[in-house]
Amino acid sequence: MLPTDLHQPIRVLLAQYPELRSLLEERGIHCSECFIAERETLLGMATMHHIDLQALLRDWDARRTAETSH
Repeated sequence: MLPTDLHQPIRVLLAQYPELRSLLEERGIHCSECFIAERETLLGMATMHHIDLQALLRDWDARRTAETSH
């Protein structure tokens, strides 16, 4: 299950959901190193980097589900 508030800054989401960091890094996005993560949302990041947000959310949900089932 994904977090209900995706309007949080990416920095907050990365702190709460470490699997998100690896998903973004696999796409060449290193939000944990960027000062914009303090204020940018996941939607804003996806738009800026031309990432399909729905595909990212599906991958994130699948990864979270796989990690919790182990």
